[in-house]
Amino acid sequence: MKSKLYQIVQYIVLLVIGIILSWLFFRGLNFNELIEKVKAGNFSWFYIVMLVSLLVYIFRALRWQMLIKAIGYETKFQNTFAALSISYFVSFIVPRLGEVTRCLSVKKQHDIPFMKLLGTVIIERFVDILSLMIVLLLTLVLQFKQIIEFLKENVFQPFYEGVVLKVIAGNQTIIIIVFTVVIIAAFIFIFFRKYIREKSPKLILQFVEGLKEGIISIAKLKQKKLFVLYTFLIWVCYYLMTYFWFFVFKETSVLTWGACLTILSIGTIGRSVPIQGGGMGAYHFLVTNVVVLYGVGAGFGKTLATLIHAGQTFFTFAMGLIGLVIFFIQYWKKR
Repeated sequence: MKSKLYQIVQYIVLLVIGIILSWLFFRGLNFNELIEKVKAGNFSWFYIVMLVSLLVYIFRALRWQMLIKAIGYETKFQNTFAALSISYFVSFIVPRLGEVTRCLSVKKQHDIPFMKLLGTVIIERFVDILSLMIVLLLTLVLQFKQIIEFLKENVFQPFYEGVVLKVIAGNQTIIIIVFTVVIIAAFIFIFFRKYIREKSPKLILQFVEGLKEGIISIAKLKQKKLFVLYTFLIWVCYYLMTYFWFFVFKETSVLTWGACLTILSIGTIGRSVPIQGGGMGAYHFLVTNVVVLYGVGAGFGKTLATLIHAGQTFFTFAMGLIGLVIFFIQYWKKR
């Protein structure tokens, strides 16, 4: 009962955060002006972005197949592709649930133990995090000045001016807000501590078991270079998915490869925030501020951020529906 309550509370809290961030982002946006800008854009690039996005799904499905094969199981490409498509669709609505969904989807089709599939997903996620860290490090090295400026303007300065100075000055509103947040956090911890104590050992054991299976899958990979190549191609596609959007508008076409690298890094962090809608709100704010940092006006920064997110949302939903169709066709054939 507490488990379900915790999940419901978590879902509602994340949804509210996403809605608030989106409201703060869109409240100052002139939608008539946005529509006019979009109408004037060159949307032939949209189809190229969708094609590159499809390549990401293909490479990820092939890479996952390699991990599953390494633990001794064969899968059909269309089943792993469908499971992956469904998982992105589900994660867009309920963050992190997609990973479980794709394991269950493949389990239904191939009777592979769930924990073994989960192990391959854990390793895949570890590889993704490691890849993101490499991209972030590369961005920091190549775009050091811009990254420092971004952090100064959007993290350190707002926190110092909005919280630290007001607390020092004795601003009662800020003090009350900080105090309330601490009390709520303490209440949540106390309320769920028993559940955490009871479930943690089981969850840790499941994670360790999955991690062990994942490590086995990596160790048994026969074509490690191909696995690395797929990973590299996935991130190249991520880069191009952002870069090609620049050419939709004349004003954003001046953005450089460095700007794209920074948007990819910061934007990926925004998408990784466990908020419904692919980090809605958070992604928009981060990308807009990066675009402004590279000399493009805030208006087109917001338009570009909205367009990239909307395009990816459309693609995620479309591929999710296609994945469901493929899943049910294959399931009926099996039966």
